[in-house]
Amino acid sequence: MRKIHDIEQLLVIIALCIVLMAAGFDLFEDWQKGEGLNNVFLDVIANLFVGATLIYILIQRPRATRLKNQQLEQAMHSSRADLKKWKAKASTLLEGLGAKIDEQFSDWQLSLAEKEVALFLVKGYSTKEIARLRDTHEKTVRQQASSIYNKATLDSRAELAAFFLEDLWLPQAN
Repeated sequence: MRKIHDIEQLLVIIALCIVLMAAGFDLFEDWQKGEGLNNVFLDVIANLFVGATLIYILIQRPRATRLKNQQLEQAMHSSRADLKKWKAKASTLLEGLGAKIDEQFSDWQLSLAEKEVALFLVKGYSTKEIARLRDTHEKTVRQQASSIYNKATLDSRAELAAFFLEDLWLPQAN
């Protein structure tokens, strides 16, 4: 990001130098030709405006960038603090939910491998992703999933997820 800012600053400085040099040459040329005061005055005003605008950009852009970065850092800090609070509040509930899910897997008499696959299925992973994560074949994962559904007397991944999530309510509107 700093590199981009440096390039922008360099380009504005180059543009400012070009404008100032062109203005100087134009004024010199107008003076030599004996141009009227009105023409010279308009050239000076236009060049001063362009030069002042470039100087403003040169000074203001870094200030605006610093301010925006400070705002983003504050928002990020606030978000991290909120996330930390939420995790602290939710950790007990999540641990309890995890224990209940594991207890249900045991009630269904799932093997350790089936428990892993079932947990990935509940989390929404595809059979291809589960196979990659478990370093096994996708066909093996599909067979294990079928076995899980049979032992749980469920018909699909959606029913498996709904079994655990069905009673969770959405947050209440205030």
